[in-house]
Amino acid sequence: MAYADDWGGADPHAHGRARRLFLMSSLVGMTPVIRRLIPDLGCRRMAFIPTASYAADYGVANRLMHWWWRALGVDVHVVDLTDARRWRIHDELRRAGVFYVCGGNTFYLMHCLQSSGAAGIIRERVAQGVPYLGESAGAVAAAPSIDYIAPMDERPAIAGESTVPVPGLALSAYRVVPHVHGLALGREAARIVRAHAADPRFVPLRNGQALVLAGTQARVFTTRAVLPLAM
Repeated sequence: MAYADDWGGADPHAHGRARRLFLMSSLVGMTPVIRRLIPDLGCRRMAFIPTASYAADYGVANRLMHWWWRALGVDVHVVDLTDARRWRIHDELRRAGVFYVCGGNTFYLMHCLQSSGAAGIIRERVAQGVPYLGESAGAVAAAPSIDYIAPMDERPAIAGESTVPVPGLALSAYRVVPHVHGLALGREAARIVRAHAADPRFVPLRNGQALVLAGTQARVFTTRAVLPLAM
């Protein structure tokens, strides 16, 4: 499996040299390069957050990925942000050695991250060096704001949140645009890319690509094992 470094740069708003983010359109084909970023992945406790998938028609496929990680020997703990027992959510996040945030609806995801108190804990742990793996909506959520993704994600009718700006986790200054040229969501991705073409903070990603941020450095990786139009 071959990888190519398509783009390199530095994130001027990085939250410290300990930070490790892996922001991807899709997990398919990405496991080897994730292991390069986190060599001891098999020794870490993973907080697997499927919440974004609850508000997406295709969400079941995202939720099933926790079995993929378990098959690879990772100690996976599913963290449901809608669980009324917030103490349990907070405990799992504070014990996690790596975060994995699924795809789905980004607006619903951020609502649950904020209302459960998980957002602040994740920011704190990532700044301390806990790796963050975000797929699709999970990658978008790492941005300072997620309003840009509206052409791709329907904004749920949540009381008091229909028009106000929606902040992201602000783990990076970059705004990932997933599924560029994809059979599904590719048209919406193209609209977003065109609207922000002059802003270098927006990073378009095809399926089979990931934005990797380690400390202040940023780079896009591409796997040749995934067809550009595959979902």
